[in-house]
Amino acid sequence: MENYKFDAGYLYNDSFTEKDFKEAVLKHIFDDIKSPSYIFDEMNFGEISKIYVPLILSSGEANIEYSRILGYDKIETTTKYKTTTYGNGYQNKTHSTSARTITEWEPDSGIITGSATSGIYDDKYKIYDDYITNHKMDKNNITKLSNDELNKYSLTSENVEYLKNDILNKVFKENITYPANHVKDEEYHGDVNLYDTTITFVSLYFVEITIRYKKLQFVSSSNGEIEIMSFGEYPIDNYDEMFKFNKEINAKRLEATKKPRLISKLTILSTILLFALLLILGLSLNVLALTITSIVILIVGIIIIIIFMNKVKNISKPYYKQIQEHNQILLNKNSNIKQEGYQNYIKKINS
Repeated sequence: MENYKFDAGYLYNDSFTEKDFKEAVLKHIFDDIKSPSYIFDEMNFGEISKIYVPLILSSGEANIEYSRILGYDKIETTTKYKTTTYGNGYQNKTHSTSARTITEWEPDSGIITGSATSGIYDDKYKIYDDYITNHKMDKNNITKLSNDELNKYSLTSENVEYLKNDILNKVFKENITYPANHVKDEEYHGDVNLYDTTITFVSLYFVEITIRYKKLQFVSSSNGEIEIMSFGEYPIDNYDEMFKFNKEINAKRLEATKKPRLISKLTILSTILLFALLLILGLSLNVLALTITSIVILIVGIIIIIIFMNKVKNISKPYYKQIQEHNQILLNKNSNIKQEGYQNYIKKINS
């Protein structure tokens, strides 16, 4: 590994074409409830590119020396004796026992050998991390790179350092034992010999679309089933007409319910004030009639409030229904616009 070369290289074969990918992206956009109705009429569909993500995998033998200080807990028992002499010469002897835990520290060192595997790929592909690691690819659909093709690639010194350090840490953590109660000043170092170092290229189809100054990216592995992952946010749909209509109807609803809402508010305020005033006077003057009257006022006030709140609710119902029906018509309209735009776009790319 002095020349940092790979022992073998592989390439996942394509399972579908760029055309299949484009159609899958368009279907993904169409099915996405967040995509606006006008998207197929206004979007700029960029050029599809293929990204090759190099996944590096290596095994390694580690020879590790370690040193540390181990602490063993020990119970230390102390017995104290006490003699009490009384006036008649009688002596009473007593004792008490106490225990405490002390830690005895001992130096420890040794050698650990073992093997482990490690993998790495370039940080610039981290945006696809979950996609690559979770995507199920067909392991049987792999082409082995020829020696001439493999010689085009080499491990960087940073890759080698990462792989060796990762294998070193894995071997140590998997094989070290802790026989004591405590450990401190633990240190370890060692050498790692890498072998079976391979590079596997996972190809991703990638495209970027622009819609009203917003950019969205779509990606899928070219191997296995087409599973689209998207990055970015769509601009909002055209809801100006909906917002305007809702505002107008709400204004009419507020005007129609103005009187009962006002009565409810005044009743709440007056009920609270009268109840509190009469209750305080009744308790402070010890007049039962005032206390009873305050409770009656509270009950009557609550009944009046409920009556007028229900009246507000009943008056509002047809306005809410009107808003709901109008909004549903607009949503259906936007859905039809989106569907028509999608169908026209598919016809255009297939013609």
